[in-house]
Amino acid sequence: METIVANPKNKTEVKAILHFLKQMKVKADVYKEPTKAQVLKSIEQGAKEAQMYLAGKIKLKKASELLNEL
Repeated sequence: METIVANPKNKTEVKAILHFLKQMKVKADVYKEPTKAQVLKSIEQGAKEAQMYLAGKIKLKKASELLNEL
C-alpha cells in the first residue's frame, strides 16, 4: 500500500478529490494545517514550560515515561 499526499488550492478541489476517492472506495483522511496563530501559541507554550523547568517550578518526564503512557 502507498500513501498519496494532495495539496488542493481551495475547497472546490478538496470536495472534488474526496468525491473521486469515495467513488473509487479509497479510504481518505483529511488533515488540516495549523494556522499561524496556532503554531505561535504552541511555540509560546513550549517556551513558557522551558522557562518554568529552568526555574525549577516543574519537573519534566523522561521520554521513556512518555512512551510507556502510550
